[in-house]
Amino acid sequence: MRSHYKRIGDYVTQIKLKNTDDSISSLKGININKHFMPSVANINGTDLSKYRVVKKNQFAFNPMHVGRDEVLPISMLEDDEPIIVSPAYVVFEVKDEEELFPAYLMMWCRRSEFDRNAWFMTDNSVRGGFSWADFCDMELPVPSIEKQREIVREYNVVNDRIALNEQLTQKLEDTAQAIYKQWFVDFEFPISKEYAESIGKPELEGKPYKSSGGEMEFCEELEQDIPLSWKLVSFGELLKEKGYIRGPFGSALKKDDMVEEGVPVYEQQHAIGDHRNFRYFVSDSKFNLLKRFQVKLNDFVISCSGTIGSVTLIRDDDPLGIINQALLILRLDEKKCNKYLFKAFLESKDGKNKLVENSVGSAQVNIAKREVIQAIALPLPEINVQDAFAKSFKAIESHHRNLQIENDKLSLLVAVILSKMSKA
Repeated sequence: MRSHYKRIGDYVTQIKLKNTDDSISSLKGININKHFMPSVANINGTDLSKYRVVKKNQFAFNPMHVGRDEVLPISMLEDDEPIIVSPAYVVFEVKDEEELFPAYLMMWCRRSEFDRNAWFMTDNSVRGGFSWADFCDMELPVPSIEKQREIVREYNVVNDRIALNEQLTQKLEDTAQAIYKQWFVDFEFPISKEYAESIGKPELEGKPYKSSGGEMEFCEELEQDIPLSWKLVSFGELLKEKGYIRGPFGSALKKDDMVEEGVPVYEQQHAIGDHRNFRYFVSDSKFNLLKRFQVKLNDFVISCSGTIGSVTLIRDDDPLGIINQALLILRLDEKKCNKYLFKAFLESKDGKNKLVENSVGSAQVNIAKREVIQAIALPLPEINVQDAFAKSFKAIESHHRNLQIENDKLSLLVAVILSKMSKA
């Protein structure tokens, strides 16, 4: 053991408080970004009195999917109001906050090296489990409490900027979805000059289509009216040949295949966070074996585990790495559908619901099967309407991308701060 490293188990104690009086209803899970989030589990008829309680400054981790996700989902509750988590989660707290600052421990658990160590400690079960004993046997440097607080303050300055950018990003995404809904759900897109003239009402140019009397027709498949001349088209028709590519089997891309430098491996976090900071790489020889899983320009990469249905679009400055087993590629034929319209649909509530439709397990939501996804259909307008929408969407996407690039750089700075912890 390095002299300044200490065993985590010497500083923490497990908590097994249950929600016996059923007084807490805020059920949370933990995502791979190590944040608590509302649980996606179906809890109808579930006895929540058996769930574990988490209070402020206490931690919880999900020990079940570390081998699969290569991340230990762990988080510290910062809110005053307690929450409940699955009985399968491990809950613990720091014994003495004057010896180990809880936020400092949480910082340590955010390091990529921490996840890598946890990954290597997983058992041989299908999901790759990780135990409380495994966690306790991990180590961290424990400097003075003053030094710990100083490190946390430095980290929080950068992290607060990232959080601000994420808020701006969310507002941009909300704006994009509001425009998508106005155009393709409410059918209130601006009437074109050509259409206004064709119906002998040039004064309607730029007016909202449906409420201005634009022609509609009944679509039997959707059981609703849609604009005249729009067509209902399935994903199977919109994708290129072999345009549905599910990630390789886990046995084809294992821990032992990873190298320090080489071809990057896209993970679910790249779809969920839309960033391009890579943790894993494969050699050129391994890449050649898995070349059919390589991303290409304008591919849609979709998360299939954890937070399911998140989408990232491969841009011209993205590295052409391969996807892992937790991702799916949809390769669009852009002659049939504008990529920005397709992306807006995938990110809409309707699009996300259809990606997980008919795939609900006992408590875990899964991505829909291939035949279900290829049967998803969306109403498509003429290409001039698609292009007009893309013009608006592209401006938002560009601003969104710039914020994401800034956050990628800030995340690298965070990584530097986290790496300094090992020398604290």
